[in-house]
Amino acid sequence: MAEQQSRPGPPQAEHLIEESRRNRITFLRTELQIAFTLLGLAETEWNLGDPGHAARSLEHAERAYATLVHFMSDRKHLQHMTEDERAELSAGIARLRAQLDKLGRK
Repeated sequence: MAEQQSRPGPPQAEHLIEESRRNRITFLRTELQIAFTLLGLAETEWNLGDPGHAARSLEHAERAYATLVHFMSDRKHLQHMTEDERAELSAGIARLRAQLDKLGRK
């Protein structure tokens, strides 16, 4: 007789869902921090007279921005965030967009 694999019961499933929710928020916060780091790097490279590297760093920051917008515009991700988390990330994304636009005009 073959043993059946045990399936996660409701408490285990709830734990996994909560862990996934926390991981998603951690990922988005990290992506936002990386985008700001890349933006700072781009500005430094620009100030040092290296527009090629500045453009590349700015492009990477734009990709991070696009990733954040993707997650924040998808209901399946939004439903797992609290209102405070959504507000925090939305404010950070808005600040990022403004700074990307400002640096992109240089």
